[in-house]
Amino acid sequence: MKKLYTHHSIYLLFLVCWVSYFSAYLGRLNFTACIAAINETTSLSRVELGRVSGAFFICYGGAQLFSGLLADRLRPRLLVAVGLLGGAAVNAGMALSSTAGQMVLLWALNGLLQSLIWTPMIKAVADLTQDAQCARTCLNLSTTTPAGTLGAYLMCVLCVASPAGWRLSFWLGSAAMAAGGAVWIFGMRALERISERSGIPAVAARDEGGAPEKAAGVWRVLVCLVPVILAAILHGLLRDGIITWAPSYLQESFGFPAATSIALTMIVPPVNLGGVYAFNWLKNRMRWSETATAAAAFAICGAGLALWTAVGRGSVPVTVVMLVVSTTCMTGASTMLLSLLPLRFHALGMMATVTGLLNASAYVGSALASTGFGALSERWGWMAVLVAWCIASAAGTALCLLSRRAGCAGRPSAGSRAHENCKGASL
Repeated sequence: MKKLYTHHSIYLLFLVCWVSYFSAYLGRLNFTACIAAINETTSLSRVELGRVSGAFFICYGGAQLFSGLLADRLRPRLLVAVGLLGGAAVNAGMALSSTAGQMVLLWALNGLLQSLIWTPMIKAVADLTQDAQCARTCLNLSTTTPAGTLGAYLMCVLCVASPAGWRLSFWLGSAAMAAGGAVWIFGMRALERISERSGIPAVAARDEGGAPEKAAGVWRVLVCLVPVILAAILHGLLRDGIITWAPSYLQESFGFPAATSIALTMIVPPVNLGGVYAFNWLKNRMRWSETATAAAAFAICGAGLALWTAVGRGSVPVTVVMLVVSTTCMTGASTMLLSLLPLRFHALGMMATVTGLLNASAYVGSALASTGFGALSERWGWMAVLVAWCIASAAGTALCLLSRRAGCAGRPSAGSRAHENCKGASL
């Protein structure tokens, strides 16, 4: 496939991907954002709601393994379209559901469908762009995480405060994903035509070895990824554990209504947006690898959580500041581990597979966070949850540092130096 090279076509690719993936967040985080309101207005307990959220994360994470393999072999355009349009249908079903069993089934299906979006999308970007543009586009696409979180929480605040209640958030999520699917289908068709008509030929990667060397490279990937996979699990545990249960923590600790708790949590995503670029700047400034930068993110997160646990649990301002710090650090870790690190494996033909593997690992942690922290808070209180977050941060720091010794911080494969060219935020 020929590569896009004009500023116009690169910006159009970024816009199509950004809008499409942003819409997926509105149909994914609406349940998380409304979990306190659903608990307050229905007979469903936190444990039952945690199972619903956990079902999504288990299916999403498990299916990421197959999503990466499929994206390395099939056309990404079809996979992303199925994920977006199927997710729209499932969100409509959630708006009509009334029991925990129905919600678990539907939200698990949503996880399976949404697993077809991110990894194939990154593969589509790599197929249509050269190394430097690919890395910059992937970095900028990382902004969909805080922007999508803000959009989902803002949407849910308005829905919960309205007479229609939390069910409206699923109708809106359905409409958003359907629109995102349309943008993806028509946008990618246009971009593929531009590529065929006026794109430039791809530069072939220099083959530095034969089959034995390449097989050794694949084996090295599997070995060096072990500590990274464990770190990704802890990243998911912290990222989704904090953002999922923060509204419930605020509601129970300070007596806020559900809508107010969600509204306070909305302060977090705009600052998280800066975490994407702040940690990328730190990486380039210090000439660190992705894993070393992720280790710094875990360490700062752990320090903030420890301070929150020790002196800030009774203060609303301190609580909100610590929520901002911890989630911003996890946004930075996500950018390093899930967006930039997999680009190292493009020359081996394993970029999408590695992306899917690390995303799957992150959502194993997300599934544990959804069920585990809800049960932990009900049995031993929120203090136990905060201590668990501190321990997870320390372990994540150690694993990221260990991964450097395992080889993941070495030089990228030939033809895959994109992450070294990613010096700024511009496309």
